[in-house]
Amino acid sequence: MLYPEIVLISNRFDFSTDFIAVELDKQQIDYIRINRDELKDYSIEFNPIIPEVIGEYEGRSFTLSGKYLKSIYYRAPTFLRDIFQEGLTEEEQLIRTQWAAFVRSLCVFEDIKWLNNPTDIYQAEIKPYQLYLANKLGAKVPKSIISNKTLDIGCENIAIKSIDTAIVGRGDEEGFVYTEIYKQTQLSKEKYTSPFFNQEGLVPKIDIRVTVVENEVVAIKIQGDNKIDEDWRRYKNELKYSIFDLPDNVKNFCIKYVKSLCLNFGAIDLILHDNEYYFIEINPTGEWSWLQQNTGYKFDELIVKSLRNE
Repeated sequence: MLYPEIVLISNRFDFSTDFIAVELDKQQIDYIRINRDELKDYSIEFNPIIPEVIGEYEGRSFTLSGKYLKSIYYRAPTFLRDIFQEGLTEEEQLIRTQWAAFVRSLCVFEDIKWLNNPTDIYQAEIKPYQLYLANKLGAKVPKSIISNKTLDIGCENIAIKSIDTAIVGRGDEEGFVYTEIYKQTQLSKEKYTSPFFNQEGLVPKIDIRVTVVENEVVAIKIQGDNKIDEDWRRYKNELKYSIFDLPDNVKNFCIKYVKSLCLNFGAIDLILHDNEYYFIEINPTGEWSWLQQNTGYKFDELIVKSLRNE
């Protein structure tokens, strides 16, 4: 029977969690990785009152108990975006909804460290709230109006973006909806069936990904051979990444912002435009493995240090 100190909650194909698992093995720390896409093959007994989880998977038994458990690394969204796809059987829909509910229910382990607790992730994933809080804490944010109409918000460039991460089905394939930037003069006023952000398009710009782990701030500048005036995620594998030194006031904002959301980890997107730093959004379960591969910065060591409460 394994009594792990650390639990990793992820899926089979998550490279960031792979890095953490390798580092935990290297440091000889007892842990278990629970992949959400394999949970249907687990045998689980969960007592939420104690709380305690007794489980078995592929012949290995484990117990999650507050007596041994120190921390949980939660690499999973709390908004389920792919449940009711066409073609899913009733059983498959139940598998997705009920196992997702089980994983979220691990929040009953209150007296351990979370990166991050799903109850806090839920609020932190709400993009309008992200902007509200950033503005409240004194950061610059782009002018933003949510509507189901294209609007003239008084800006030369307009970014049209989804309110929540948008993944749409195209037959047997899935498509990710990127942010699109238009000249205001290009947009005719039209009404649509779903709402979206009409947001100030900050161009020209430099994109900066800031990874915050408790009081540690690591900023990465994202650039290409040419200026990127649109969504940089379209060209993720073609770009250059380099460590970037943020001003102290921006670093302090990032730490304060993450703590205000009751998080221990956050991946913040900033834009540097006209010598001003603008908050764009935060991902409380953000990926960082490609940044480690491109810059050599040891995010895995930083996160394991936090999970060990060091």
